[in-house]
Amino acid sequence: MSAARTGATGSQRVQTALVFSAAVIVAGGNAVAIRISNREIDPLYGAAGRFAVAALVFAGIVAAGRTPWPRGRQLVGAVLYGVLNFALAYGFIYEGLRTIHAGIAQVILAAAPLATILLTAALGLESFSWRRLAGTVVAVLGIGVVSGLGTGEALSFSLLGIGAMVAAAVSIAAGAVVVKVFPPAPGPALNAIGMAVGAALLALTSLLTGEHWAVPTRVETVAAVGFLIVSTIILFAAFLFVIRRWSASATSYQFLLLPIPSVLLSALLDAEPLTPSLVAGGLLVAAGAYAALHAPKRRNQRLKATP
Repeated sequence: MSAARTGATGSQRVQTALVFSAAVIVAGGNAVAIRISNREIDPLYGAAGRFAVAALVFAGIVAAGRTPWPRGRQLVGAVLYGVLNFALAYGFIYEGLRTIHAGIAQVILAAAPLATILLTAALGLESFSWRRLAGTVVAVLGIGVVSGLGTGEALSFSLLGIGAMVAAAVSIAAGAVVVKVFPPAPGPALNAIGMAVGAALLALTSLLTGEHWAVPTRVETVAAVGFLIVSTIILFAAFLFVIRRWSASATSYQFLLLPIPSVLLSALLDAEPLTPSLVAGGLLVAAGAYAALHAPKRRNQRLKATP
């Protein structure tokens, strides 16, 4: 895409692509780290603690930079972003990763770009095409193959866990759309409010469901939690940086790439078996998503720049 069409210089496009690539690499280990932390820490409690610490870091950045806090519709958007992208999405992700491996989880989350495409089309933010719909169907079939539906392999997977990851993908897509629809707020302030809202709702749900709150003592758990806190700060700063420059569906491309590092790390660190259905289903998800995301696009005046 030309600089004239995007309004961005060549160096700005390269910078955005580099930030996007770094985020994918860091995010590749997140699902594995969550799996490890879930062995000692209850999931909703773990997610709440992770986002509470990250929210404090972003609030400190806001205070240090004397950045104004969002008000009015900006504040409404920040709260909705927190509910969708942190409370709901990561509540589902943490719960799902109790019963399914990281590689399977990331393959299912690869449907997030497709959910984003359908949502943005429904809201008139991006154009709809039948090729995108066909790609969605292929990706859903891929998820079915990954889950082993119709075979004896399905017995080894949790259908509730798979359903939780599908719900997470939809929540992530909705969160990305919220960022595009509502007036833009400064990144650190948006993340501080969103993560604080998410942490509060996750903590409340954790208490209501009777989860046990305790400080982790195992070395591997502490390392996993530390990695998750640092990666959270990096990932969501990068997410807002990229989505301000690319469209919502383009930003969600990262979920197509995450299964690669996640499957490899999960096989190395979490003994995830590389089954034929995981490989075949992952290829179907990737193929369907690729077809949908590369469908011919009509010009839309409401769209931001796309890569």
